Amino acid sequence: MKSLIVKSGLLSALSTLVNREFTVHDLTEAYLKDPACLHNAKKAARQFVYRNMLRLINKGDLTRVVVEGGWPQYRLTAQFFGRSRAVAVSVVPAPQANMDLPIAPAIAIATPDPRQNLRERLNHHKLEMLSAMGETEEYDAICKEIPELRDQVQVLYNASRDKCSKLLGRVKALESLLGREAGIGQ
Repeated sequence: MKSLIVKSGLLSALSTLVNREFTVHDLTEAYLKDPACLHNAKKAARQFVYRNMLRLINKGDLTRVVVEGGWPQYRLTAQFFGRSRAVAVSVVPAPQANMDLPIAPAIAIATPDPRQNLRERLNHHKLEMLSAMGETEEYDAICKEIPELRDQVQVLYNASRDKCSKLLGRVKALESLLGREAGIGQ
């Protein structure tokens, strides 16, 4: 059986929800609070959490609890505790009732590659910068089309332009760092 890789931030968040039902929102909030969280935006974190929850359901480590009305709820299965107990340093404590479970293949805790984290951060900043640039262009177009709104729009335009400049600085810093690491690694 192929082992299931769960990022350490998500595994840590799951450990806070042991022995109780939880929603996608609950797990997302726990994940965002974890220091090993790889996402800054709530939407991206929720999507990451949900994709991984689907993987855990497919492997039998997570099950959906039938609830009348409200948001769907989920619970970790005994199989998950068996896998997590097989990990040398387990983040998730196995409950007392499951102590006699057979040990299944381990969940490999993926330690995040710092370069991958930097690349993800770079992509995030690039997307934010494109958004801010579009915002700036739209404010500029509004000023040209409706000159009487210029005073109101100018403040927003300036803030958006400043945001673009800061993001450009972040992008350049990350690109030079990644470029330097690529040169060192060769």
